[in-house]
Amino acid sequence: MSYGNENIRLGIIYGSTPDAKTFTEKFVGHLINNDDFCAACEDLEQKIKCDKCRQELKSYSSNIYYYKKIGDNLSQFIDDPKDFLPQNFPLLEYLLVINIHQDLLSGLPEYLRDKNIKAVIIPIEDPKWVPPGLQVQVLEAFEKVGIQVAFPKPFCALNKEEDEYNKINFNITKNHHYIDKFIDYFKIGKPKISLKINKKGNYIEDVCVLVSAPCGSTYFILQQLKSKYFEKHKNSDTSINEKISKSHHSYPCNASMDADNILKDSILHIGGYIIRNVIRNELNLDIEEKKKLNYVIK
Repeated sequence: MSYGNENIRLGIIYGSTPDAKTFTEKFVGHLINNDDFCAACEDLEQKIKCDKCRQELKSYSSNIYYYKKIGDNLSQFIDDPKDFLPQNFPLLEYLLVINIHQDLLSGLPEYLRDKNIKAVIIPIEDPKWVPPGLQVQVLEAFEKVGIQVAFPKPFCALNKEEDEYNKINFNITKNHHYIDKFIDYFKIGKPKISLKINKKGNYIEDVCVLVSAPCGSTYFILQQLKSKYFEKHKNSDTSINEKISKSHHSYPCNASMDADNILKDSILHIGGYIIRNVIRNELNLDIEEKKKLNYVIK
């Protein structure tokens, strides 16, 4: 889908914790595609030379109209969130919200009611960022003020299709066409890839990323698989799963290793399962069964 010369205006607000800053910087680095953003290949022990896999990527720097850290030195409980949310807010279509104080998050729908925002994306990379009960409460409040919202957990689970990580009225609002447009425009969310296989069908000659994980890891992971063997019926020192997992950890993924009550696993592991099965599907290998997720809020 093409949006021509349309310049979508994106705002980003993030919390004052170190992990919020790290995650935000990695997302923005991928989006604006600075020359020095990724040196992951060169940082490996093998000292792989950079293959410039990102050089043709578009920079979305002109789409970032607002970028601000909020929430320094806040008390544990906040009576009026509007007092601590940005006072001079520009006209935006989309707002990305990363690990802000939970009282500020609860006040966000009312604060944005008259701001003409089309959609809000609130990624969850750590179970502590947004507890499930608060997530449902805030989603319902956004529904009432007519703003679409998504709570992808992890961010690379964001998908146009409803699935176990994109449940209506839990992870995403019933209407989400603006969320879909966000994915199409910035080409981020659940990874979509294309692989070129050699004639014998036993190694990957070239790779193409159609939709990347928001942190940019998809490019790195696929680079590590180029010209690597994945023969189905031969034992090798390293399986395709191990190669993907090693690359995913080497990038590295910034999601938490803490157990999540909804996912029944760590968010980092879920991110690994997502890219693993995307690649396995493209290679016509069996998709690995995942544990059934529990969406009962207790």
